[in-house]
Amino acid sequence: MKKHLLFLVVLIVASALSLGAQSLLDNPDYQKSLELKNMATQAFDQGEYDQAAQYANQAKDYAARSDQYVAMMVAKYKAAGALRLAKAKIADVEQRGWNTMYPDPYNMAAGALAEAQSAFDNGDFATASDKAKESMDAADAIAKVDAEAAIAEASAAKDKADSLDGKSNYPKEYAQGATALAEANKAYEGEDYPSAATRARDAATAFGLVKEVVRLTPTPPPAPVIEQPAKIEWPAVYIVRLIPKRRDCLWRIAEYPFIYNNPLKWPVLYDANKKTFRDPGNPNLIFPGQKLLIPSIRGETRSGTYDPQLKYDPFPKK
Repeated sequence: MKKHLLFLVVLIVASALSLGAQSLLDNPDYQKSLELKNMATQAFDQGEYDQAAQYANQAKDYAARSDQYVAMMVAKYKAAGALRLAKAKIADVEQRGWNTMYPDPYNMAAGALAEAQSAFDNGDFATASDKAKESMDAADAIAKVDAEAAIAEASAAKDKADSLDGKSNYPKEYAQGATALAEANKAYEGEDYPSAATRARDAATAFGLVKEVVRLTPTPPPAPVIEQPAKIEWPAVYIVRLIPKRRDCLWRIAEYPFIYNNPLKWPVLYDANKKTFRDPGNPNLIFPGQKLLIPSIRGETRSGTYDPQLKYDPFPKK
């Protein structure tokens, strides 16, 4: 009987004292639970079993309070760490100028950070952690969009260099661009979006040198050719642009004279490209740098990527 009671007392106290780090245990409730545990042990040794059980139960209650304190402090430390990371990401976004380039997602990230700080100040550490993570996710999304825009810019520059046969005529510059673009794509796949954007812009610069060198290099006069009637062509690819005052959307893109000259043709663009959308069910969700295919709708000739420096004839309205 005595051994059985001793086992119950030890079990009650031991189960209640399974706490975390030693520094968190330096609180009045934990110290009181230790004091009551010792009193329970002494009462048991003196044969006062009822009193021993009473002390043990009291020790359990104080240990439970200590558990709550430890859990609260752990949540606080976790929330504080998440806030530090979120603030660092927002600071990085602002330093890179993304807050002006991508104001909508920036405002989302900054708003979530403000909510996280408010929740932390009010002692709601779980909400603070969740909102801080939401802010970090939004900041990462900005970096991803910027990387996609930079890679699209580099890809367009590569297409231009290819059209000038830059790989054969200027292998050094072309190879630098190709290497940088491959590294940008690899970094993007690894979700290292800042590095992806940096290497993509390096690639665009290298391919741009190819274009400049080709322009400066004297070329022999063209051989005489028999003039043929001009063949009207329109672009086959359009890269979504960041236009603050009039943002690109499928309706406005279809309305461009060099596309279909008719905003009601936007479903043609949607059907041809929705498989590449982040959300195929949402035709309104497009991003700067996104590449859109422009299908032929009347048998017209379409080729190349839209170049704002070129002048296209308006697509005929019908």
